[in-house]
Amino acid sequence: MNTHELLDLGVARNIISADQRAALAALGGAAPTSGRPSGEAPREVNGITIAYLIGSIVVLFAFGWFMVDRWKVLGDAGVFGLSAAYASIFLLVAWAMKREGFVIARGVATLLAVGMAPLAMWALLRWTGLWTPQLDLVCGLTEHPFAVCQGQPMAIELAVVAAALLAMRQMAFSPFMIPIAVVCVTLPERLLREWAPPAQFSDGATTGWRWVIIASVLAAVAYAIDRRRRVEDYGFWLWISVALAAWFGCLMLFQFETSLRWVLAPVSLLMITASFVLRRKVLLGVGLFGVFGSLGWLAFDVFKVTTAFPLILALIGVAIIILTVWVQRRFPEVIRQMGGDLTQAPRFPGGVFPLLAPALLGLMLMQDASASDRDWAANRRSRAHATASRNRARRDSVANERALRRQPKRQPQGQER
Repeated sequence: MNTHELLDLGVARNIISADQRAALAALGGAAPTSGRPSGEAPREVNGITIAYLIGSIVVLFAFGWFMVDRWKVLGDAGVFGLSAAYASIFLLVAWAMKREGFVIARGVATLLAVGMAPLAMWALLRWTGLWTPQLDLVCGLTEHPFAVCQGQPMAIELAVVAAALLAMRQMAFSPFMIPIAVVCVTLPERLLREWAPPAQFSDGATTGWRWVIIASVLAAVAYAIDRRRRVEDYGFWLWISVALAAWFGCLMLFQFETSLRWVLAPVSLLMITASFVLRRKVLLGVGLFGVFGSLGWLAFDVFKVTTAFPLILALIGVAIIILTVWVQRRFPEVIRQMGGDLTQAPRFPGGVFPLLAPALLGLMLMQDASASDRDWAANRRSRAHATASRNRARRDSVANERALRRQPKRQPQGQER
């Protein structure tokens, strides 16, 4: 919760008046930084933050364009030196913005410097010979050494995390969590893929459970961060990773685990409820997506030939609307308690243990899902061979018919002279 939301909550609960809110907001906007007044707009969705975002995208695009255009000319040493030079320039800009009191601009410049860490580490590994193109060929095989093939990506990811954590020690800026949130997805995904590889390079239920495990563990970490939240909302970016991982995992399980399709609707409703308890709208979006997906499956697959299903579905929707209105009228305190005290950190029933339950379930079912994926891949290969055989037989039949048509017709023996 930012300062403006906290002031609005104080006015809504009659803790402060509207005039006091305006005075406090003006005082916060005019707070001096390093002895100089700041003319920077507050951190919210406005023209200033959008301009910062556009400027950052332009800088990264220009840097990427130059690197791609001069990649072979620069070489590994040149790429490392250029990345370090760019990071130094961004840090110098951040220092200048700190002197002028522009906090958001300083954070954006520092974040751009953090973004140079993975490229610099990659070039350093290539430059020092710790990673060679020959290892790329070895790691592309099905059987490959884990320590060797996972060393380079882990070094790059840990360099990004270290740079982001170092930046957090210098200033409180929640977007520093963006690279950490990305690494929190890519690192466990690769490790789980090594532990339970997909069958014949094809995704399936194993992939779905892998993403469910990642989403569950990240949800527990994000909840722990929310419980310790002071000013900056560092958990916001982790919850985005949770939503994306959960969405992809549920999508894969819905496609390859037909026995679990009936579970999608209740799981989506639980996620919608959790979005109110945890105060995270991104979970609400994933839950609504699951509900619509479940309804679409019922309409176009299960009850495909049932004429009354649309009418029944419409009646269910109307009943849900009426029930919601009735609950709001009769139990406003229950609805208010779902979100808890907005001045306090969110509290999930049971703490982190219910959030880790999907991860435990996924670890238990991972091996069974891997066997199921192998069977599914074998069936797909069998169907592909059968289809190829039918096509080959059809082509041979057509070729034989054409050959018979080309042969000259023989006259009867009585007509020959």
